[in-house]
Amino acid sequence: MDVLILGGGPAGSTVGALLAEAGIHTAIVEGEPFPRFHVGESLLPHTLPLLERLGVHETVRSLPHTRQKDGASFVTHDGSKHVVYWFDEAVQPAIPHAYQVRRDEFDAALLANAVGKGAELLEGWHAIAPRWDSRRLTGLLVRDPAGGEQVLRFRAFLDASGQSSFLASRMGWRFPYPQHRKVAAVSHFKGVSLPAGREAGNITIALAAGGWFWLIPFADDTVSVGAVLDVERWQASAGTPETLFGAAVEATPELQRRLANAERLIPFRAIQNFSYRVMQIGGDGYCLVGDAAGFLDPIFSTGVFLATTTAASAAGDIIDALARHARMDTSDFGPTISLTRSLHRLFFSLIRSYYDANFLSFFFNPSNAFQLQAATVSLLAADVVRPGRWRRTARFRALQGLARLQQMAARLGHPIVEPLTVGPTSVT
Repeated sequence: MDVLILGGGPAGSTVGALLAEAGIHTAIVEGEPFPRFHVGESLLPHTLPLLERLGVHETVRSLPHTRQKDGASFVTHDGSKHVVYWFDEAVQPAIPHAYQVRRDEFDAALLANAVGKGAELLEGWHAIAPRWDSRRLTGLLVRDPAGGEQVLRFRAFLDASGQSSFLASRMGWRFPYPQHRKVAAVSHFKGVSLPAGREAGNITIALAAGGWFWLIPFADDTVSVGAVLDVERWQASAGTPETLFGAAVEATPELQRRLANAERLIPFRAIQNFSYRVMQIGGDGYCLVGDAAGFLDPIFSTGVFLATTTAASAAGDIIDALARHARMDTSDFGPTISLTRSLHRLFFSLIRSYYDANFLSFFFNPSNAFQLQAATVSLLAADVVRPGRWRRTARFRALQGLARLQQMAARLGHPIVEPLTVGPTSVT
């Protein structure tokens, strides 16, 4: 075959659809049956143009649980400070909304789209080991649903295996961020207290001592609620995902209020130490896309955007290279490798700032002087690929500079803006 893709999530489905549409023989190996539960339910506005390109925008908009979100809301642990960043207030031209989606529905729709465009789906097949010819990846040992093993050969391999990061894990390329050790506990609820009016559809990020909560409302008023917490600070409460979540809620008055009349609908699930980097993203015959190439703290909902954006880039690399010389060399994946590294640096810089109390002091007191607030909204909306990104990120860098001034001023006893008393721990 021409291209083998490992994983049928958003990254694998995106690249599978684009390659199949271009007439390239493509197969997707997926071990799990769809639909399936997954976190990462809040899409970003600049994911929508790619959904249009894939031909699934209307399908996603019409899914049973899809809900439009016009912005992102942030609240302190006790509810005393509350700020909303509206997507239509980004640096223009802005995409004014995005969607909250149930990932079982969303992922299944994207995979069905890839199959509908001609990608072959090998469901229930499991990857066992890569097969190399010197430094070139040329095959994948797999186990089929009947238990038989065989080697699938290809001209290009795309690892879209998500956080299991198949190739990086087996080759020793995956490394956790040692100062960013987190644990997450998540469930779905009904009866959660939501804001009134337009804000009701927003994702809400609530600060907590040593972490934060997300609240993502769906169309039927059920809500995904997750707690992301510092492992060391909360390990004494980490007997089960439920006790961890309960201890965090008990220490966070705003979540107590929001969940006072809520009923849990599904069992808690937990993920630990999920932030990691991958040292080798591409090489002769292969490239890693989406979460397989690295995963960041989910605070700004970048997962699906990164997955689909890097996957679309890899599809372009493959279409171009196979037409030129019928193979994939490391240099052919250069645009995708560069894009992935660039986006990881940018978004992790944003994440690191969120774990800085001095930055949060300005984040919760936004000002649009010099378009600082508009530039922040643009980053929250993932307006980071089209030309002119440097103008938007430069303004955000200025905001980070103000955070450093806040730190110096606070040491002298005269902070520029009122400091926050409770929030996530800092990372280095």
